[in-house]
Amino acid sequence: MKHLSRRSFLKVAGALALSAGCKAQVTSPTATAKPTVVTSVPATQVNPTSTAPIKPTHVPTATASKAIAVDLASLPPGIQITPTSELYRQSYSTTPAVDTASWRLVIDGLVENPISLTLDEIKAMPAVEEVRTLECIGNPVGGALIGTVVWKGIYLRTLLKDIKVNLAALRAKFEAADEYSTAVDLEWILQPNTLLIYEMNGEPLTPDHGYPLRILMPGLYGQKNPKWLTHIEFIDTDYQGYWEKQGWSDVAEVMTNSIITEPLSLAQLPHQTAPILGLAFAGNRKIAWVDVQIDDGDWLPAKLLQTDSNLIWTQWTFNWEAVVGKHTVSVRATDEIGFTQHEKGHSVIGDAFPAGTSNIHSIIVNVKSKS
Repeated sequence: MKHLSRRSFLKVAGALALSAGCKAQVTSPTATAKPTVVTSVPATQVNPTSTAPIKPTHVPTATASKAIAVDLASLPPGIQITPTSELYRQSYSTTPAVDTASWRLVIDGLVENPISLTLDEIKAMPAVEEVRTLECIGNPVGGALIGTVVWKGIYLRTLLKDIKVNLAALRAKFEAADEYSTAVDLEWILQPNTLLIYEMNGEPLTPDHGYPLRILMPGLYGQKNPKWLTHIEFIDTDYQGYWEKQGWSDVAEVMTNSIITEPLSLAQLPHQTAPILGLAFAGNRKIAWVDVQIDDGDWLPAKLLQTDSNLIWTQWTFNWEAVVGKHTVSVRATDEIGFTQHEKGHSVIGDAFPAGTSNIHSIIVNVKSKS
């Protein structure tokens, strides 16, 4: 298991920007830029082998997310884990100072047996440790608002079997200590591998990352996975949270995307075999393959490094016999339901509004002559 160094993380930040309240926790000239909202809607997902459209929302089933309780020692060599200090952080509001002595997680609403739990009571339950990737809905094409972390907590199903959600419930509403709120349809929260998390990378959640508790539902952007969680209420009405009222997606399902992390855009490369490296992620869907294109040439397959879990990013490599001159290098991913990225990225921040982006990441490099 390899930690993603600060240098490597900056390589992911080819188009580092702020949007949807998320920012990368690294030093960058653009780190204080104000969010920009551009009303460009991501393209409809289509099957590359058919003209029939695929619905953008792939509603999960009990078996759709093939997450497993990962044996950390069994991870393939080279799988990158993002250090806590370098995982992007959400900046909806100020980080709340939570007093764990008085903090409680309340689960109520349309349930038979409402509960109120202390952190110690939650920690006393059977714990699980999983590696999962988390991405911000505002992550721009080629952006750094994504990371893979070792999370520890409990499966929410441990509580739900006793709470007994009423059949009249349609959604789950979340409230957090920073006064943030949002809601999801039941299909998402009732996934068997939804986690309530109190540790990351072997340590308690930091204040910036949700101490004392956050939720993580497979397949959804961070917008729908609140930190500093205090209240889950099962409801039978629609509810729009802060970001949804600003025009961001109320589903917020992760779109299939891929990133070139090395080389950096505008890099000067020697005239020799040049390794091109990157990441691909599709939420709760497996990455089926990744292709790389040089200029307007054919799309050629990259080599993939994957785990048994759909919920961990796929790393990929491609060896390019670099030719002298200026070149555009692009990457696209295809997921297990047949969607292939096909739209070129148009702007740094605007592509992500309002539902995330599946636009293609491209960089420009210059290959120097041998002399």
